[in-house]
Parts: sequence; C-alpha cells; structure tokens
Amino acid sequence: MPRPVRLLRHVVLAAACLGAPLGAQTIRPAVTEYPLQARGKFDLVNETLFPMTVVLEPRGFRVDEKGDLADTPFDSANVELKLSAMSFRIPPLASYTVHYEARAKQLPAWFMVLSAMTGARTSSGLNVRIELPHVVYLLQKDALRKEAVAVRGFAYDSAAGKAIVDLENTSASLGRVLASELSSGGKGKIPFGGFPLFPNSKRRVEVPWEGPGTPDKVMLRFANFSVEERRLPMAATTDRP
Repeated sequence: MPRPVRLLRHVVLAAACLGAPLGAQTIRPAVTEYPLQARGKFDLVNETLFPMTVVLEPRGFRVDEKGDLADTPFDSANVELKLSAMSFRIPPLASYTVHYEARAKQLPAWFMVLSAMTGARTSSGLNVRIELPHVVYLLQKDALRKEAVAVRGFAYDSAAGKAIVDLENTSASLGRVLASELSSGGKGKIPFGGFPLFPNSKRRVEVPWEGPGTPDKVMLRFANFSVEERRLPMAATTDRP
C-alpha cells in the first residue's frame, strides 16, 4: 500500500500567513480578521482530477520573536467556534464553502481551522495528505495605536545581504502589518509582505536585499496608520546585530 505524504503543518501555516501559493489545493482567504467576533467563511478548492476527503480541526498557534510558527491545542475554554461542517468530500475540479461563527471571552484571540485533505496521489502513486489552515484573528475593541509600535532596531548586514528590523508592540492590543517595504534612497524598493504583531511582544524581521545600494528606509502599513523608520548611511555594517 502506498505510504502517505504529509506536508509539514508549520510550513503550510507560514505559507498561509504570507499569502504564498499552496499548490493544487487552495484555501481562500488564508488569513482574515474580525472586530470582536467572527461570522465568516472560507473556500477550499480542489484543482486535481481526484475527489478529496476533507476533515476540519480547530487549532491554536503561536509565533515567536523570530517569526517561527508552531501550532498548539485549540483554546476551547476561551473561544467558542461553530462550523457548518466538520468533514466532507470535494469532487474533482470543484470547491466547497465552509461557514463559521466565532467569539472569545477574552480579546484579542487567534486560532486556525485546519483542513486535512486526502485523496490525491503523486505521479509515482503515493497518497498525499495536505493540511491547509484558515487563520482567524479576533480583534479587541480598541485598535492597535501607532504610539504602541516601536522600531527598536533597523540595521543592514552587508555580509549576509539582508536588512534586520526589530519591532515591539508595547500594548495589549493585537495588530497586523498589512504591507511593508524596504527602500534605498529612491533607487530601489522591495516589498516583504505582512505579519501579525501580537500583544506585548517583540518581533524580528529579516529581509533579503537584492536592490541597488543599501536599504535606508522601512515602511510598515497597518490598518489605520503607517510606521516609517530611516537608517543613517553611517549605520551600515557587515557585523550582525
């Protein structure tokens, strides 16, 4: 019997958070946020010629200071989640919509609905198991404020060819960087996507730089404000911070 091939959960979760393509099976949207409580939906798309069996599982997750993701047990004591289905089949070249409602006793809160999809096979006959997460953020009543976001460091490691940005959220509110960009004196710009900034936490972002010159400005766009930080040319160094 062909052995199953399983995609690592944290790799797929990282892809979802960054908005990266997830292959022949797709979940959309991969990430969403709601104020106070959620009444949402997501679509699972089967782009293969095989029928797919899907089993849903609510899970928690955490993100460390370096941005590494790990899943944790779902916090059912805090989050109440209702799903329109827990398992189903998707015909070939078809899609299925899952509806849900969620609320939390304490905000902010975050979780994911993990969709385990089986039924497809590789060209060599191996069965494939793919886990696609739909990430949900339940936001607090008061939005994250600009004064709570501090850029603690902005350096360029010329030896590694990357910029290092250290951020801190000094408040109890959750916010998300929706878009971000490195630039170099108007000579080049490199976007590097979005990411969550969790309550009372720090976050280090390392971004490869392939543009001309060296990066001297970083821009972070949140839902209601933007944060901009400039780095003096003399701060360029080949030493790691």
